[in-house]
Amino acid sequence: MGSGPLVTAPALARNDRIGSSMTTVAWPDRRADIVGALRILATLRPHEPTTWPGLTEAVHWLIDDTFWDQRHPSHDVGTILAGVGEADAISATLEPLTAVLDDLGPAAPDDDYLTHPRWHEVTHAATGTHHLMTGETPTRPGR
Repeated sequence: MGSGPLVTAPALARNDRIGSSMTTVAWPDRRADIVGALRILATLRPHEPTTWPGLTEAVHWLIDDTFWDQRHPSHDVGTILAGVGEADAISATLEPLTAVLDDLGPAAPDDDYLTHPRWHEVTHAATGTHHLMTGETPTRPGR
């Protein structure tokens, strides 16, 4: 049997609009990591107890595992992402995130990142991208 694409272009466009409930990608586990990273970025708050997974894992899954800080996420449409809209939303999330990371470096305490003047941009973009990819809005964990 031949190895063709898992998802056709019309399906990608349709899935890009409706979230992950009908998304088929080649690497669903990697996609789940990305969705998890976005949920973390959307819900982290300064001066709250750190849990696992946390900021370090979110950055690792979103940047280190994908190289999206070096190439546009659209290269992963069909493997991790369902469409160009998701790729553009990821890119919009990465812009403020990488700016914060560049400002503070890799070893600052989590609260330094979470109180950075641009962190609200990260939270806002991550929330929107998470919603696009899942159809759900992330909620803060219960206390």
